[in-house]
Amino acid sequence: MENSESGDDLGAAFLSENSHYLVQADDLDDDDPEAVMTADNSDDSNHDDGDKSGLPLREQDRFLPIANVAKIMKKSIPESGKVKIAKDARECVQECVSEFISFITSEASDRCHMEKRKTINGEDILFAMTTLGFDNYVEPLKLYLQKYRETTKGDKGIPSTEMFEHEGFPKFLDFE
Repeated sequence: MENSESGDDLGAAFLSENSHYLVQADDLDDDDPEAVMTADNSDDSNHDDGDKSGLPLREQDRFLPIANVAKIMKKSIPESGKVKIAKDARECVQECVSEFISFITSEASDRCHMEKRKTINGEDILFAMTTLGFDNYVEPLKLYLQKYRETTKGDKGIPSTEMFEHEGFPKFLDFE
């Protein structure tokens, strides 16, 4: 292997002995038993995710529960009794939804960081969605947030489903 292919020309500024790098599964050499994947330095964000252990995140820590995702998918399909959803479809949606949540939350977190706040609120999420180009969802979500706050004002329990039973809210948002 030539020196330029080995990465030696990258310089000491990018490499250190105690650094960890994310290796994509496609990049792994099947014959290399020493290839190790870690969660350290796995993205280019500067957010503190609270995981100080350096261990890779478990699937249940990264994704929404598959049963919840499947339930929402089934409720969103008319006459879902006649349709089955394949396992790979459920898993794909699980990953996409989890990534979407991380994407929005990261943007909302950036706003909180800029404003020197530690708590992300509903307005931060709406701001993030607008910033990231999801404008079509902001108005319905503002309505949802207002209804949610009215319903839970003074009541610390789970909101009733009647708040979801009017025009503008899909039936699958029923949380019972």
